Order: sequence, then structure tokens, then C-alpha cells
Amino acid sequence: MIRTLVIASHPSYDDSLSQRFFSESAKMPNVSVHMLDKVEGDFDLEIELERLQTIDRLIFQFPLYWYQVPAKMKCWIDTVWEAAKPYLLNKEIGFALSTGVAAKEFQLGRKEGASFSEILRPLTLMAQKYQMTILPVLVLDQLMYKTEKEKRRFVIDYQQLLTMESPFSFAAKQQWFIQRLEALTAENPKLAPLLDQLIQNQETLLELDEALAEMEAYE
Repeated sequence: MIRTLVIASHPSYDDSLSQRFFSESAKMPNVSVHMLDKVEGDFDLEIELERLQTIDRLIFQFPLYWYQVPAKMKCWIDTVWEAAKPYLLNKEIGFALSTGVAAKEFQLGRKEGASFSEILRPLTLMAQKYQMTILPVLVLDQLMYKTEKEKRRFVIDYQQLLTMESPFSFAAKQQWFIQRLEALTAENPKLAPLLDQLIQNQETLLELDEALAEMEAYE
């Protein structure tokens, strides 16, 4: 399984609904969360590097502060990143952001006038220096206005960012759901019919995909 480290920062993490939402959603096997704002004083480089030694995936999780990462996260990057190359080379990296502004406003011609890809450019350039695989950006916008269904959908998206095999294809998502349902079925056998149905649907889709591939080969 993928071993993931979440580097999280929020200056008001105790009072932040979005941060609590992220933290609760990240309670999964092989996922560790390092809340930077709980560290008093300077970061200990040896301790921080030790956290990186056995991971497969690094996730930066933070609220946008004037289009940048929070100060504590910038301090962590300045302290750790250069020395972290041996542990991060060719690994995976992702970004989970929160913002009080609607995500649709982050594009040309709208209120913010820049995309999340543009805002994250300094971080993605850092990752490219270490040949890291950059995963799709996940944005939690205006949590207080989301319906319960939208919140549940976001929890799934975030947990997939943390634990799903890349690339994030439709087949990978199906396999992820099967693995999650298998774990739940072990605790609650009543879910077994749902698991069987999901596996059958996956097999049908794989057969359809193979048939389409054969048809394309004859064209």
C-alpha cells in the first residue's frame, strides 16, 4: 500500500472547520499527518527528514494565504527541502487547498484572475527538480456552503488523493472502491452483496474495454 505523509499547516487549526474536516478525513491506514503549527520554535532537520524516509507520497495541505502557503509551511520548506532530495526523488506529490472563495473564481476573467496551477507554480517547480510525479490538485472551497452530499463526495476525493494508486484513472478509482469496501465488509458482512455487485461491474467494464481495443486494432 501507498505510504503517505501529509504536511499540513493552518495558523488557526484549532478553530478551523476546514482543517478539522481535512484531519478527520485523513484518518486512514498508512497515512500520517504532520501538523506544522503544533511544532514550537524551529524545525529539527533530522526529525523532519526521518519522517520522509519511508514515504511514497507527499501531500501539502493548507489554506491559501494571499496566494501562498502559510508562513509555517514556508519555514518547513526552507528548512527541509534541499536536504530532502534523497528521500523525495521520483516520489509522488499532491496539493490539497482550502479557500473561502469559490473555486470557479480562480481563472482568467473571474474575480481572482489566476488558476490554481499558476498559484502553485513555485511548488510544482520545486517538485520537478526532484523528478516527482505531480498529482491532480484538490480544492476545498467554501466548506460552510456545501451540502452533506458534497461533503461526502469531497471526503472520497481526498482519501483517493491520499491512498489511491496513480495515475488516477477510472479503473484505479474502481479498484480503490473495491479495496475500501472489502475492508468494510470484513467488519460488516451485510455489505457483501454490494461488494459482489461492484466487482461484477468492474469485470463488465474491463471486458468492454478489451473489446473496444480489439475493434480499434482492426480499423
